[in-house]
Amino acid sequence: MGDEVGRTRSLKALRDQLLRNHHFSRPATAQAIRTPPTNDEDEPPLHSALARLAMTDRVTIEVGTERVKYQVSEAFLNHHSEYFKRALAGTWREASEHIVVLGSDVEPCIFNLFVEWLYTQTLPALPPDWRRVADPLHPFSVSVKMLRLKLYVFADRFIVPLLREQLNRAIVNDYDSDCPCLEEYETITYVFNNLPPNDPILDLIVDRYFMVWRLDLDEGEDEDAYNNLPHEFLLRFYKRVGKWRMEDLNNRHQLFNMDLCSYHEHGTETDKIQCPYKTKKTKTGQVLLARELRHQPV
Repeated sequence: MGDEVGRTRSLKALRDQLLRNHHFSRPATAQAIRTPPTNDEDEPPLHSALARLAMTDRVTIEVGTERVKYQVSEAFLNHHSEYFKRALAGTWREASEHIVVLGSDVEPCIFNLFVEWLYTQTLPALPPDWRRVADPLHPFSVSVKMLRLKLYVFADRFIVPLLREQLNRAIVNDYDSDCPCLEEYETITYVFNNLPPNDPILDLIVDRYFMVWRLDLDEGEDEDAYNNLPHEFLLRFYKRVGKWRMEDLNNRHQLFNMDLCSYHEHGTETDKIQCPYKTKKTKTGQVLLARELRHQPV
């Protein structure tokens, strides 16, 4: 056992030394000239350097409920993910067997996207590219927005900071387009259940709903989707509305004139007509606010 551990350490040391001795020669672009050289440890491994190694650099990653097996470069995993670096170091079983089993909730389509990014550090450019990489046989089984958010959750969970940063920029900047779509309620439920409460993407979604959401935009949503909306999402939306009104109190406190009669339970139409609290007039610029009719429970 001791000989095996010593051999593994020697091979890793040899590999690290080889990677350090073969720097990547990049074209002298203007951006490259302006950017100061980074530490070697900041640069990903080189495919050419790995190809010269007289040793295997493969780790088996098992993904999903069916435990789909992937053979992935250990050097790239260690460089980009603190999670995999720790799992494959020391005396852990994953380190000795070179096998890492991910949770059954990690989908192969998301790991496909991660592996493609791992070797290129580049996200797919267009929606068809996202679908093709994620699931070539069923490219329309999931929306591109959901793929992107699930990959973001993966990057956060498995500590892949560069991937998380790139996805953050892509997701946030997408809301700057001419016609950004609101997230579906299923998507909202997923991100609020899988991201830490301080993640900025959660606030982005809440603020976007605060800015543009209307009831008619919910056409086609499943009724169960309302019931499954996370309490935290609703609370943030509620507080966002209250904060806006507090800051704009002088301009908004007389925006509505409530029809108080609509909240009474008059027994007859005559009582309703004769109600002294029935609002008939509004001031200029005011909106008459009456109670919405609701269906009686069956």
